[in-house]
Amino acid sequence: SLLSTKIVAQGVQKSGPDAGFLTYSVKVSRAFPDLLQSVRLKPSDEFKVSKEYFMAISRKTGKFEEPSLEFQKRIMIRTGLGEETHLPKVIISSSPYCPTMKAAREEAETVMFGALDELFFKCEISPKDVGILVVNCSLLNPTPSLSAMIVNHHKMRGNILSFNLGGMGCSAGIISVDLARDLLQVHSNAYAVVVSTENLTLNWYTGNNMSMLLPNCLFRMGASAMLLSNKRSDRRRSKYQFKHI
Repeated sequence: SLLSTKIVAQGVQKSGPDAGFLTYSVKVSRAFPDLLQSVRLKPSDEFKVSKEYFMAISRKTGKFEEPSLEFQKRIMIRTGLGEETHLPKVIISSSPYCPTMKAAREEAETVMFGALDELFFKCEISPKDVGILVVNCSLLNPTPSLSAMIVNHHKMRGNILSFNLGGMGCSAGIISVDLARDLLQVHSNAYAVVVSTENLTLNWYTGNNMSMLLPNCLFRMGASAMLLSNKRSDRRRSKYQFKHI
């Protein structure tokens, strides 16, 4: 049920045609959706890079001056990134860096489809069971959209409510979860999936502006997906309940 009720006061009507009858004040509130499962995709080893390998890639391009290389090295040491992070093929390839929209879409498909396959497997549900889909990616907004790519690939149902959020920066993930939660408070007995990712293929900076070099050292390839539900039958297996975002 989307609504929960609670009696907050009771008494006896003192006057009028209903005098002498019991009266109740009832507080009606919307139920909060549950988080059933959240997965984070770990790309395959073919995309894996160590810090040393990343610096070798940067140096090999021939586009960075020595101060820029030293700056990236210092940032890499301080970011807390491990030795097994991942970058898309177009960056780690032995060929010169030449990004294309096709390569960017391939990166998005790899991480989004992989995360969703794992999510559906762990939750033991079919993609057709999902009624709401929210995807966020600030740096890549192609046509057809990323959400449309997911709907078509996973053969989701035709009346699914799908949303594609872009250009919202680091707050995009929270905004997407909040949107999914609001939609679940309107649509009963439904599943909502939230997919969060960023795309590096078209956004690797090859100049020498120090401030613009930071994303090269901070962002890596990957995606996360979570399943939300307002079904009463899922209450026992849920991990968390969204009360405040």
